Amino acid sequence: MTELYIYKNTVQPSWIDHNNHMHDAQYYSVFSDAVVGFFDSIDFTVSYRQNQAVTIFSVEAHISFLKELLLDEAFYIKPYIYDYDQKRVHLFLTMYNLQNERIATYEVIMMCVDNQTRRSTTFPKAIYEKIKSYFDKQQPFEIPKQLGHVIGIPKIKSNI
Repeated sequence: MTELYIYKNTVQPSWIDHNNHMHDAQYYSVFSDAVVGFFDSIDFTVSYRQNQAVTIFSVEAHISFLKELLLDEAFYIKPYIYDYDQKRVHLFLTMYNLQNERIATYEVIMMCVDNQTRRSTTFPKAIYEKIKSYFDKQQPFEIPKQLGHVIGIPKIKSNI
């Protein structure tokens, strides 16, 4: 089976920070673009959302930085639906360089929101069915340690 959706891009000069690699804030922007592309791929486009009076909000997100990306370096992002229900989608996205090394991961929970009330609502039936279909067609997924990771400084036990 082929991948369902893959986001591709190249590191732009304006994305480089004082450490001469991709700025950390840019990862969020690129992952956000990949999420938009994912939803476009299942027909939950911006115009659809405006015409149906529903949209999608990020509820919680976490990025793990694993390797650097440098100027002009090409990369791609694969999204995976980890879980979903009538109102939410739990996505896990992995960014790779062209050597297929994992560069970063992005975990996000997205919620369907009514544009008028600004409160959660159920996905339109057609979109929910496309989420379900995408989920069912995915490749098997080995859960990486970054999924559900709690941020913190590990405490080392002392023998004293």
